[in-house]
Amino acid sequence: MCAIDWSILLGILGAIGGIATAAIAWFQLSNLNKSLNASNLMAIFEIEFELNRRKERLSEIRKENETLLLNVSKPATENEKAAIKMLEGHRKEAYENYLNVFDRLCYFVLQKKLDEEDFRLEYRDMLFQTIEKDVENTFNNGTKFRNMLKLYNSWKEK
Repeated sequence: MCAIDWSILLGILGAIGGIATAAIAWFQLSNLNKSLNASNLMAIFEIEFELNRRKERLSEIRKENETLLLNVSKPATENEKAAIKMLEGHRKEAYENYLNVFDRLCYFVLQKKLDEEDFRLEYRDMLFQTIEKDVENTFNNGTKFRNMLKLYNSWKEK
């Protein structure tokens, strides 16, 4: 074999190696994409779980407040007033935690990371109740829960 034959053979082997490398890279990237989609889905499920957990915590705090208020003497003692103020602080904190998670979930819907129709079937009433029954005026023009308000306004028109 002469030098030209060797260069042709090595060129063909190099091309085969390049094609094999490209195929392996494509296979690995497609698996990485599937893995990322699965991890995004797990993150969304975790957020949904967190939303429900925080809603339950908010409900527990409401029950504690109701129990305390039923047992408060008239007029309330200083210790009772302090306990009421402390529980109200816990309630506000739990409510904000709940809204933070709910807003994040709405973000995923708005960014098309979740199927909007599925989400609307499951969470529409919860979203509407949260915004419409807000006595603390949380959802004013300068709200930090913009994703919730944006999704609410979008669904209100449907």
